[in-house]
Amino acid sequence: MGKIIDRQFVELLKTLTMHINLSLKGGNLGSKKSRAIGSSVEFSDYREYMPGDDFRRIDWNAYARFEKVFIKLFMQEQESLVTVFMDTSESMKEFNKRETAIKITGTFAYTALADYDTVSTVLFNQSITHFLHGLRGSKSFNRVISSLEDFEFMGQSNLYDSIYPWQTKLKKGISIIVSDLMFDHQIEKVIRLLAYNKQRIILCHVLSEEELNPVFDENIQLIDSESGDKMNIDTGITAINLYKNKLHEYINEIKAICSKYGVDYMLINTNDPIEGFIKHIQSIK
Repeated sequence: MGKIIDRQFVELLKTLTMHINLSLKGGNLGSKKSRAIGSSVEFSDYREYMPGDDFRRIDWNAYARFEKVFIKLFMQEQESLVTVFMDTSESMKEFNKRETAIKITGTFAYTALADYDTVSTVLFNQSITHFLHGLRGSKSFNRVISSLEDFEFMGQSNLYDSIYPWQTKLKKGISIIVSDLMFDHQIEKVIRLLAYNKQRIILCHVLSEEELNPVFDENIQLIDSESGDKMNIDTGITAINLYKNKLHEYINEIKAICSKYGVDYMLINTNDPIEGFIKHIQSIK
């Protein structure tokens, strides 16, 4: 276990009802699958056994013939391919955003692995900085924890340039983006690219209470944590209202783009308990 995804957090994931509907439009992939094995379930295919798979699915007749361990897949049990893109730029270090992003990524990874799906985690700033590809089985979750918690958040972000080279690894599946979008994110261009690669898209927009509802006591200098750009502002009610109006416009613009392409959008306040986020994703249709 890690410091952020600790034993208590994993126990929370285990005790809550985690049947998240990650089904794909136009297909029958997803996490709500029948686990029954019998004549009422149509046989689909075999694949080689991976650590963490349910040993009860092993086909011992196939093992006797080929001396390799295979498990049976059924039509309702075909695997979803789940990819989580997590922003590890400098701005994600602030105001508990790092811890929140790690827990969000961990939640999706844990749920998919526990439900026999295939998981990839992709960490990015200006480009892909680290990834785990094609993980299967609950035992792989420890690798996810280590990769997320041991990584240093730094640099600027470029979401499109990070996702573009990854598309060669994308098959029809689910792509989840976890970011504060504090950069020229080109989000519509990114969504079009993922949609072209037959992805169901979930956007987790992570912002802190300080960013959503700032309180200024005096004239201050704002410094962009990624670019280093500085701006002197006169604070007060007028400045705060102007900021909130601009932020509201910015969020609504992202929501409109997501609505246009059928993307599931979630605005996540880092001050809110993580249980609220977990319950929220249970309602995804």
